[in-house]
Amino acid sequence: MAVIKKLPGLAIINGFKGTLDFYVWNGINCVRSWPRPPEGPRSPAVQATWPAFSWATKNWQSLSQEVQDAYRAMAAGTSLTGRDLFIKLYITKKYTSLE
Repeated sequence: MAVIKKLPGLAIINGFKGTLDFYVWNGINCVRSWPRPPEGPRSPAVQATWPAFSWATKNWQSLSQEVQDAYRAMAAGTSLTGRDLFIKLYITKKYTSLE
């Protein structure tokens, strides 16, 4: 990660897609090399969560605006977005429910 004084324009950012990742962290403009997935196969535990993650990701868009806003409000003050919180809570409940 490198700190930069100012984020470049969207055209420049899009030109570096796949090479550089521009973002703002705690109000600080940053750039880093594009994140790469880890090499090698995923563990069986990680693979087991893929269907639930896929479902939650697709169904975020089907939630009403009011429900999405509620998740955003719950996520305020955390490092998560409302969408991230929705997915995390869905997966946590799915794999830790007492049956």
